[in-house]
Amino acid sequence: MNSVFKRSIELNMKIEKFLDVISQSLLLFEKAIKALLKNEYEQFNEILNRICRLETEADELESEIKVMLYKYLLLPDTRADVLSLIKSLDDVIDATEDITKDFGIQKPTFPKVLHDGILSMTHSSIESAESLLLATRSFLNEVHLVSAHISKVKFFEHETDILEDKINMSIFNDHIVDALAEKMQLKYFISKIASIADISEIISAKLTIFTIKREI
Repeated sequence: MNSVFKRSIELNMKIEKFLDVISQSLLLFEKAIKALLKNEYEQFNEILNRICRLETEADELESEIKVMLYKYLLLPDTRADVLSLIKSLDDVIDATEDITKDFGIQKPTFPKVLHDGILSMTHSSIESAESLLLATRSFLNEVHLVSAHISKVKFFEHETDILEDKINMSIFNDHIVDALAEKMQLKYFISKIASIADISEIISAKLTIFTIKREI
């Protein structure tokens, strides 16, 4: 094991908890999309409330981690990299909360013919983020495994892009939606689901640089 936490098991556990909270929010986001497509709004609202609570918990953990990093990590460069990574990862759970809230406000209606594609795209987008969390855990403890997980981030992001394009093509060309305003609304929400994978790929690029620095 090549851990950056040689002096603090507590700090390591705190970051693991932070990553677990993000992972839980991603799983709940997928459940929220399923509930929305089935018009199960009571269940959707329950899931949204759980995501909001997790986002609050993540913010609290982020603040605690920042303090502990200054206490336990003596190398300023490593500390700065971990701080930047934690802050960026918080964007993932922020996105799950914001997107779910937006779904709850507008309640877009997707034609049933799109449901399977949307669920596949949602799963792929979430898999990209989950692979990022695995890459982060490796960066903190077993840096030699980072690249394998980052390759999966990129794979699932690319798969998400393919599914996004396919769904948008159907929305605008298969005569399943009539009004242009409705087409634009559906395209907006499809892009929002895909944005979780986009965010994950951006963070993975940053993580790649941090990993190279650790290996030098």
